[in-house]
Amino acid sequence: MDGDSMTHRLGRYGRQLTQELARFWGWWSGQLLALLPASLRRRLFRAGQQLCIYADKAQYRLELQPDGPSHALTDLAPAERQQLLQKAIRIRLCLPASELLLTQLTLPAATAGNLENVLRFEMDRHTPFTADQVYFGFKSGPREKNSPQLQVTLLLAPKERVDARLAELAALGLVPATLCATGNPDAPTIPLPLPRNGAGQRTGRLKNLNGILVLVMLFLLIAVPLYHRQSRIEALTAELEIPRQRAEQAAALKRELAALRDSRAFLSQKRAERAPTLPLLDELTRQLPDHTWLSRLQLENGTVQIRGESANASELISLLENSALFSDVRFSSPITNNPATSKDRFMITARLGEGGAP
Repeated sequence: MDGDSMTHRLGRYGRQLTQELARFWGWWSGQLLALLPASLRRRLFRAGQQLCIYADKAQYRLELQPDGPSHALTDLAPAERQQLLQKAIRIRLCLPASELLLTQLTLPAATAGNLENVLRFEMDRHTPFTADQVYFGFKSGPREKNSPQLQVTLLLAPKERVDARLAELAALGLVPATLCATGNPDAPTIPLPLPRNGAGQRTGRLKNLNGILVLVMLFLLIAVPLYHRQSRIEALTAELEIPRQRAEQAAALKRELAALRDSRAFLSQKRAERAPTLPLLDELTRQLPDHTWLSRLQLENGTVQIRGESANASELISLLENSALFSDVRFSSPITNNPATSKDRFMITARLGEGGAP
């Protein structure tokens, strides 16, 4: 993935996140503001008015919107003009279409995230002006899904003519913040540069006072409940710490007890599965005659196998069958004679009977 595609993807994700946060903030702030008393809401959020300055051929005309009367600037005394300024929260300069340029552009959809810089960079390609010669505003139209193009409406105002008007208005104490086209409400709005002197800053601070109060109120409405909730959570956590430790100790003892029970059950099972050896040896000693001796005894899976020599091996089967401990007694190999001892060699296999069960 190259740098351009990564930048484009990050920009798209950033815009989506910004939109989601804006929707959430709109809902959340609305819920919080609904908790304020109605009288306080009316004081903080009273309907703002804007002062529109219409530039005619010979003079300026002031109109306080909405529903305000129109006054010629030359007919207003300084005190009356100051009253209009105090009522307005913003000032807008409206110029006739003859002093502006309104045009439509078609741009790639990929430019949507950085549209202002793209228009500034390519201004001379789409208009007779460069970006340094004009003030401009833009508005993108609705775009179909997966469309590769973007329709943009661009409004231009030559700086030379606008700056002259701004100088005239500034001398009268009027500092417009935006510029629009007279009689065309659908046209984009052009932001204008604001003076950075102390008077302009004080005016901006006064106009933004209501917004600052709203932000402070919202901060308090959010922070105070969260602080109390966090304090309550910390107190409950401290109270639950001792029971939690005791519960952990009880769980550890329970696990140890279960392990001991499993070990005991395992030993009991293994002991039950294995036939007792001492009773088996005692029974063989009782049943076998004195002229018989054993060289090997093997006990496995409930079956006993004995090897040895006897003066009369044939009688051993009947002797062992008479015992309640053995069943299915038989020779597992033919009887042979040992010349050295003159005795019979034998190998007998038998199953342990119910008498051998523990």
